[in-house]
Amino acid sequence: MNRSSSTEQSPQGFQPRFRVSPVCAAFLLLLHLAIPTAIAQQARPNESELEAADLVNFGKFVREPVAQPFRTSFDICLLGHDSMGHALDERAANQAVGNLPVHVRRLLDITAAKGCAIVFMNANEGAKIREDLAILASSDSLTVSDASDFLERGGMIQFLLVKNHLRFAVNLIAVNRAHLTLSSELLRVAFSVTGKPLKGDLP
Repeated sequence: MNRSSSTEQSPQGFQPRFRVSPVCAAFLLLLHLAIPTAIAQQARPNESELEAADLVNFGKFVREPVAQPFRTSFDICLLGHDSMGHALDERAANQAVGNLPVHVRRLLDITAAKGCAIVFMNANEGAKIREDLAILASSDSLTVSDASDFLERGGMIQFLLVKNHLRFAVNLIAVNRAHLTLSSELLRVAFSVTGKPLKGDLP
């Protein structure tokens, strides 16, 4: 897989909705640095807590197309079994992406995902994931999952466990298809990146 990023001028038809602060970028980078195995397991955040933190932070590293639906909140939607519990609610509390407050929604059906900025599909969705992604094909939602073949099915970001550390892989082909742009800061800390970014990235 090729890992790529770009610092060229943003393409026509796109505009950044928010800037990535150095503090936010540093946080995400630190979150994915390898933690020495000598550190006691109980001293580290568990997998659900790390996934919850990533979901909130992903929104700060993505640029949406200009022609997007009007939103009054930045909704992170969970589809299927809720493996994160209160961890995501706690991470999202009092957070904002741009000027929009972050809200967490739990969905029973993908048809209720209209307006979701990020959709997390639990691996328990199994064979339904391909159908779920097809329903979201015309949306500008960032799709994320911990399913083992999520990128192959057309998902955008997949959580991975690499040597007991949570990482993520990116499918830029799917991201570009939704007319989204991911910051080079995010791509830089990805475990792997498939495809090439559109011209331009976040400041």
